[in-house]
Amino acid sequence: METRIKNILVSKQNRNNDSSILLGIVNQNGRQIYSVGIDDKSNIPVEDRIFEIGSISKVFTAVFLQTMIRDNIVQLDDSVLKYQPSYIRAFSNNRKEITLRDLITHQSNLPRDASNIKVQDRMNPFASYQAKDLDQFLSNFQLKKYKNKWKYSNVGVGFLGNLLASVLGTEYEEAINARICKPLDLHNTFINISDNNQRRVIKTYMKNKEIPPFSIPALPGAGGLKSTLNDMLTFIEGNLRLTDNPLQQVFNQTHKIQNNIRVDNNTHMGLGWMISKDKQTQDYIHWHTGGTVGFNTYIGMKKEKKMGIIIATTQKHSMWKLVKILLGLGETIGEDIAFEVYNYLLSTE
Repeated sequence: METRIKNILVSKQNRNNDSSILLGIVNQNGRQIYSVGIDDKSNIPVEDRIFEIGSISKVFTAVFLQTMIRDNIVQLDDSVLKYQPSYIRAFSNNRKEITLRDLITHQSNLPRDASNIKVQDRMNPFASYQAKDLDQFLSNFQLKKYKNKWKYSNVGVGFLGNLLASVLGTEYEEAINARICKPLDLHNTFINISDNNQRRVIKTYMKNKEIPPFSIPALPGAGGLKSTLNDMLTFIEGNLRLTDNPLQQVFNQTHKIQNNIRVDNNTHMGLGWMISKDKQTQDYIHWHTGGTVGFNTYIGMKKEKKMGIIIATTQKHSMWKLVKILLGLGETIGEDIAFEVYNYLLSTE
């Protein structure tokens, strides 16, 4: 098995020989860790190396939301205006008030990204976008005719993370740490990397220039988290009920299909999760992808099979491929790898 999976990774890496790929697999038999292209000079185990999870952060935001629903602090169908009345133009019209459910399921009608982002550094495009800029955008955005349609929005989910943290009187990172990381013993999932952890960060490059750590200060809940294979596998084990943990019921709620919201003909929305059918096996897959300038990531679970995968790669998309992915017309590198691994694992059962 190890040789076959390693060959899958090498075949993908061969498309871009200076890239690294990390793969973690978990099932009822335990964990498996694989990698290609990682610098081994550091003597730091691959499973403890830090990478950016990008939009997989949205799944953490969904779990954060569900912990607050569990604790009766907010309700899923609460109007955003109950907590942020100053944004009445952005979150209501004469027929509709946007809810927390709308935000986490990409039904808010907000755009993918705010229109007032001014990119100062292409290597870190969101770093200069601050809370005051987001406030300006939401104060001026007008919810026009509401369309009951899925529309992916970094603004919507990122704003939800901010809203939930403000209800608790804390910052997003502190809330994620208290409500998810500590209960699950995730010791290496965070937004800000301490000086002590810098040596564990996987370095990424573009045209031989080091890419700075991804930063999205105004909307961390949309894509700001960093993690490790160890932590992400622990997170998946919790979702699959492979371990006893205090978030089992919370996880179960995030896995449920929400109001028949369709991403496409084969994909529904859970809370944060995309839920698709494997066209070959008909198994449901709960999944999400992530992308920063330096990393492409994938998380996926086949709950019926008690199987989960986390992938991180520094491999870069071509510009045309990236445009297709952003438009929902192409698979990410992580998805491509994941389906080969899923199919191989299932063939060996």
